Amino acid sequence: METQNIKYGLRGESHLPASSALVSESERKRIKTKIFLRLIKLMNQYTNNPIKSLRLLLRFKKKYKTVFGDAMMTKLAQVDNRYYYRLGSPGFPSLASDNMHKNEISRLISGESVSGLRTLIIAITKQCPLKCEHCFEWNNLNQKEQLSTQDLIGIVRSYQKYGTTQIMFSGGEPMLRKKDIVKILDRSEPGTDFWVITSGLGLNKESAQLLKKHGLTGVMVSLDHHEAEKHNTFRGNSNAYQWAIDAVASSREAGLVTALSLCATRSYIQGNNLPKYMDLAKDLGVSFVQLLEPRAEGRYQGQDVMLNESEIKTLDSIYLKYNNEEKYSSYPIINSLGYHQRKVGCFGGGNRFFYIDTDGDAHLCPYCVGKTHSVLEYHPEELIGKMKDASCHIFENSVL
Repeated sequence: METQNIKYGLRGESHLPASSALVSESERKRIKTKIFLRLIKLMNQYTNNPIKSLRLLLRFKKKYKTVFGDAMMTKLAQVDNRYYYRLGSPGFPSLASDNMHKNEISRLISGESVSGLRTLIIAITKQCPLKCEHCFEWNNLNQKEQLSTQDLIGIVRSYQKYGTTQIMFSGGEPMLRKKDIVKILDRSEPGTDFWVITSGLGLNKESAQLLKKHGLTGVMVSLDHHEAEKHNTFRGNSNAYQWAIDAVASSREAGLVTALSLCATRSYIQGNNLPKYMDLAKDLGVSFVQLLEPRAEGRYQGQDVMLNESEIKTLDSIYLKYNNEEKYSSYPIINSLGYHQRKVGCFGGGNRFFYIDTDGDAHLCPYCVGKTHSVLEYHPEELIGKMKDASCHIFENSVL
């Protein structure tokens, strides 16, 4: 790892594995079987009939393939004795994983389009020293905070009770409220995986271990270029690249699931940038890479940033190639929300997820800017019911 330290700017020696935490093919098959057996057991709790449960499992698989394609669980990452195959799915085995599957089973049996949430994204602070090119909270940055620690604890507990299996803290820069994150984690109930979406600022060895100790599951570190200078320019801060690289190393050492998040701009998609990014992600040992498509919202409002058909095709080809081809079996798992939205519609607006901004107002997702209702005024069932009449700016609402 000494060569990697020099190449990517890691400070000092690292004792991390040289490759990502992806498991072997034999281990993947073993865990995949365990997940399916667990599904059957959970389905039996609803049907009390093994034959009906098997039929339900076949329906479950068909629904899964509708979203993700024919290949299922082509890669698994193991972190801290749990297994992860999608960024939007809690680690297995866990109460959070069971709850997620129960929510999906309930949807199949009842035919209802809403049952619990996969993911809730909460912007917990307006504060941030960066000036990111694509910031969707740009108009709210560095203003007076509206959400107190007790507000945030109340929101988290309320949506845990509703059946939310994954909660992600964003901002601004959420690590600026590190002490509050610890308090929220300490007051939370079992059955939810917690993540932080961060630039890497303040996510050093000490803070990573502290958050892990108090129940954090993973971190998603924003890294928008594989070259340090260009990432720093995109983020408006000369330290941004170093923060991100150090945060990944600190988080991995603490036993947190690590992911990189890339805003795949039109200029970045050109040339050989995406393969170089995936090489960097592999060398850093992250489990996931999230590909985000730019939207004309926030600081990008009014700009021509939307990807065209050819650029989307390039992004989709990277998603399919690195997730499915044997040649790339040792690379991190790619998550691409846009790929699935084009296939089956948007899962935002409370279908599987939604976004809460720094004022405590609900949005269908971080990119569908337009407040619906305050989460402080309505119970989850009421608020999500009110969001049903709104629609995604780009995609049809999913009926799955």
